[in-house]
Amino acid sequence: MELELRILQNKTNFKDLEKEIFRIVCKEARIRFKKILEKIDQAIMDSRDKDKFKLKDIKKRTIDTLFGDVTIERRYYKDSNDKFRFLLDEYLNIPTNERQSPALKEIALDLVQELPYRKAADKIDNILEASASHTAIFNWVQREGEKLSKEAETKQLDFFRDGLIPDDKNGDRKEIDHLFVEADGIHIPLQNDDKQKGELKLGMSYQGWEKRHPMSDEYNLTDKKYYGGVFSSEEFWKETAAEMYEDYSFSYGSISVLCGDGAEWITTGSEYIPQIKVRFLDEYHLNKKFFRKLGRSEFVPKLLENIEESDIDKLRENLKKARQYRHKKKDKKKVDQLKKYLLKNWGFIRDKKQEQKKKNLGLPDEIRGLGAMESNIDKVLANRFKKRGMRWSRKGARNLAKIIIADRNDSLEKHLNKINWEFKTDDLRKVYNNVQKKYSRSESEVLKAKMPALKGPKSGQDWVKGLKNISDPMTNNPIN
Repeated sequence: MELELRILQNKTNFKDLEKEIFRIVCKEARIRFKKILEKIDQAIMDSRDKDKFKLKDIKKRTIDTLFGDVTIERRYYKDSNDKFRFLLDEYLNIPTNERQSPALKEIALDLVQELPYRKAADKIDNILEASASHTAIFNWVQREGEKLSKEAETKQLDFFRDGLIPDDKNGDRKEIDHLFVEADGIHIPLQNDDKQKGELKLGMSYQGWEKRHPMSDEYNLTDKKYYGGVFSSEEFWKETAAEMYEDYSFSYGSISVLCGDGAEWITTGSEYIPQIKVRFLDEYHLNKKFFRKLGRSEFVPKLLENIEESDIDKLRENLKKARQYRHKKKDKKKVDQLKKYLLKNWGFIRDKKQEQKKKNLGLPDEIRGLGAMESNIDKVLANRFKKRGMRWSRKGARNLAKIIIADRNDSLEKHLNKINWEFKTDDLRKVYNNVQKKYSRSESEVLKAKMPALKGPKSGQDWVKGLKNISDPMTNNPIN
């Protein structure tokens, strides 16, 4: 009761009380964590091969955790090869130069996907009883993003250079009839680069659509997966293709549909993506182009009708009239740009409208959602990279993008498991067994010991009977 009253002292609202209790809990967690680690260190010392490991010293080490800094004291040994070693660090697989715990890093990598590095560091400092500098978080992103980039590079080199299809390690590779692929890019400001801006590319694949719930008019994409996070179009398509061959089994009759705006680099995807049979121009970018070049002109509905009817001659005629209608040179130029765009991409526009062609390809009766890339690239990349006035190095942007994409694909946690400081469980089990045997012997010796009071002149008194019950291993058997 005294503790509760002390906690309530000078607290005038629920938030302050909540924070104070959280601080106390974290303090207790630090104490317990320190005790656990130091007990493991004691157990390692007791069970070690004393001829092989000579105890030399006790040294401190601090680890930043979710509940604050924990400073432990662990033993320092010299082995038979004259090497100095911390056996506790080795058994728990704690890296030599790492101060922050894996769980703290994981939270930081979650935050930095939405927030700038400094704000992510501030959030950790304000919410947890822990701290991590923005520089440390930046370095984690670079290190883990670089690993993801190396993995992607290795896959695409194995596939395109050596002709090796990625192994189906988990046996979950899907055999598919059709796959929809969309691609787009965002132009981000660069620093320390020859160019002011660079296009960071993102791809997305899915197998179809399903209603959000049976009565809904809205649909979700099925088996959605993201790719990319790089600037080079060749690198993007090679990495994407290698990932797809890892995830999917493409039969001879499989069909892939490629969709995007009119950018040439998107069209080149047909050289890499398996079984591309058709390329569509998505309606979002088509409508966006009309609005930018013609605004709310009366010619827009006419041109859209020409597209719907696949009438290119009528399209040319109406574009000519739209140009004549405009008096300013800059407005005429906009019509010329629209004409060039439409004619260049006419085949992609026409194929999207031809239902018979889609049927001949064996595609679903109603192709929904083509053009979903725009909203997805906003959620995945644009909100973090474009809308906050920041400039990026190519490497820094790529590494953060790789982490974001891995998280959206639910594969980041699997990657981070590699840095979870996995225990050397076999070595620890031996330590536990040795310690358990030691304490088991001690307990059995206690049980064999005699207590004179139990058989003395006062053996009939209640307090002696109670003591006898406590000391009886049969009456106090936890199994009973």
